[in-house]
Amino acid sequence: MARKTKKKNEEEKKPSAKVVTMYKNDEHDIEKQTILQQAEAAEKSGDLKLAEKLYSKEINKKAFNASVYTRLMIIYRKQKKYKEELGIINKSLQHFKEYQNKKSSYKTNNAAIKKLSNSLNKSLGLTDKKGNFLYEPEPIPTWKKRKTTVEKKLKQSKSK
Repeated sequence: MARKTKKKNEEEKKPSAKVVTMYKNDEHDIEKQTILQQAEAAEKSGDLKLAEKLYSKEINKKAFNASVYTRLMIIYRKQKKYKEELGIINKSLQHFKEYQNKKSSYKTNNAAIKKLSNSLNKSLGLTDKKGNFLYEPEPIPTWKKRKTTVEKKLKQSKSK
């Protein structure tokens, strides 16, 4: 019997998640939310047009956020706007390249550190003999696969 009470006490101690509504009809609460929170709430409520508009607004800020691009791609797919989806995929791939170049330019100019990093990358199999990376960071393969899928869908819609 002592075991049963111990298990009940353990179950009672488990923290419960607090659900907070992100989208209310009160104008004051909406103003406090960020654009991303508003877009996410609009998407959850089924207002894809508003979510699309808000995500596009966030992209135009020029701050790179891979999840914003991904969510906008998903919204375009749900609305069957394949041309717009292809456009945002191309834009996201280009923006990611710019982001990576900018990020790599901040790295140190110390020759010893560069040499050590390059030899470590080669020994771990992350780069080829010329120093080119063999693997792409996470959103890129997903976006490229999405791009081929969208191109197929566009070809199918043109042939019909």
